[in-house]
Amino acid sequence: MEKLQITPLGGLGEVGKNMIALEYGRNVLVIDVGIMFPEGDMPGVDYIIPDYRYLKGKEDRLRGIVITHGHEDHIGALPHFLDEFDAPVYATKLTRGLIEVKLNQEQTKRVKLETMEPGDVLRLGPFTVEPYHVCHSIPDAVGLGITTPAGLVVHSGDFKFDHTPVDGWPTDIAKLAEFNRRGVLALLSDSTNSEYTGTTPSEATLTDALSDVFREAEGRIIVATFASLISRIQQVLDVAKAFDRKVAIAGTSMIKNVRMARHLGYLDAPDDLIVPLQDIGRMPPSKVAIMATGSQGEPRSIMGRLATNRHSSLRVVPGDTVVLSSHTIPGNEETVHRVINRLFQQGANVVYSPLAPVHVSGHASQGEQKTLLNLLRPKFFVPIHGELRHLKQHAALARQVGIPEKNIAVVENGYTLRFSQDEMTVGERVPGGYIFVDGAWVGDALDADVISDRETLAASGVCSVFFSYDPQNNNLVGQPIVSTMGIASAEVLDDLPETLAPIIQRALKSMHGKLTPEDVETVMTRVISDFFYDEGRNRPQMMVVAWPK
Repeated sequence: MEKLQITPLGGLGEVGKNMIALEYGRNVLVIDVGIMFPEGDMPGVDYIIPDYRYLKGKEDRLRGIVITHGHEDHIGALPHFLDEFDAPVYATKLTRGLIEVKLNQEQTKRVKLETMEPGDVLRLGPFTVEPYHVCHSIPDAVGLGITTPAGLVVHSGDFKFDHTPVDGWPTDIAKLAEFNRRGVLALLSDSTNSEYTGTTPSEATLTDALSDVFREAEGRIIVATFASLISRIQQVLDVAKAFDRKVAIAGTSMIKNVRMARHLGYLDAPDDLIVPLQDIGRMPPSKVAIMATGSQGEPRSIMGRLATNRHSSLRVVPGDTVVLSSHTIPGNEETVHRVINRLFQQGANVVYSPLAPVHVSGHASQGEQKTLLNLLRPKFFVPIHGELRHLKQHAALARQVGIPEKNIAVVENGYTLRFSQDEMTVGERVPGGYIFVDGAWVGDALDADVISDRETLAASGVCSVFFSYDPQNNNLVGQPIVSTMGIASAEVLDDLPETLAPIIQRALKSMHGKLTPEDVETVMTRVISDFFYDEGRNRPQMMVVAWPK
């Protein structure tokens, strides 16, 4: 009998780029295709997408792509994936709208987007998929019940049990109880907040915190959050309206998402509440609120550019209040702290968690994670969506509620899990690493070696030396041409050509036999590198070109 295989391709062992493939026979179902934000040691990288090479050659087996919700870490890599795979995409109404914003014109015409709703039953090959509503920090989020020939698999999506959600629609506990009655083979559950005890506060509490900020601020208020946090945008609009402030939107992605969400009815805002960014200069600061992208301090985002005074039309001025209304993604702490410090330097008052409760997580904490485990009582448990420390802690919670250790699989990206009705085994590992994106360069054009080279260049700089020599007597001809970047100031290196000339001459005279230009370049690279180390304890990246004359 065939076995069900589940292969995480992203989101396990990290926060972001969530993607899981389910396989049964010659059938594949994909859940989510997200991105991850780059870490501090990834210079120049815009974002990271899952390594889905494992699915190459299986294009004809792909029955569908089901998306749990519209955050970037669940939909951001879809445009890349859909360039290589042709399969229908199933998403709730708002999530579909967010996907359409991301797709290019050709993809919009070609890709088959299907709208699903909680309570629907999708039959995709041997998989019967039942989306059910969950609370998260964005409307229209779902978890999934997936009936397979091996048994029922429940994918929690990103969830929490919020009894007073902003949209008035709590997580569907009745559906979870129904899954329990059917018998759950395996639960794949969100681990992001598994280190936090108790339960996650309701989104409703954020309105009070934002009201406090708006009440006290005398100048402009700039609220930074993710462009896809539609619920958070609604809360800011509501509070701004209550305090008689107009709202301007800064950031292309947020502008597009707000326009789409208003069109679909997921954002309620009077026409006169939202004003163009260029109009705020004519308004009293006390009447202005700005919503912006870049709460993670991304250099090219609105907040990243505001922190460094590089935005074309907007500046932070003394008296502004800046609110960072998001959780700092692990690995981004240094970048976010740098932005906060720079904003303070410009005279802004910066409000951020944990100094003030201006962010509420959309993820379940330990109490809710245990509740889900007890509601479903799965035979097997696989913690997903989190770094290894989160997955390990979630596994410990599962043991506490009575799931045997042998029935729990803590795995990272790429490890295959195979299920029969009575057994779960961990198989071989397939590719599941990082695919870097920098502008139009993706994957092979931007591998780990390139990123490593960028790190080295950032740490030590680069020196280029061009010189001519007479191969007959190994004499330097003329002065070398030297160019440096990122080594030291121009004043320090001003006389570098004159300094290097005798060093190159001595090295040429020490060389014997018939030498190729490549031989000369190899020796000179070592000699000049040693010079920099002796002088400044630094070894820049060297580029030496020797030209026989």
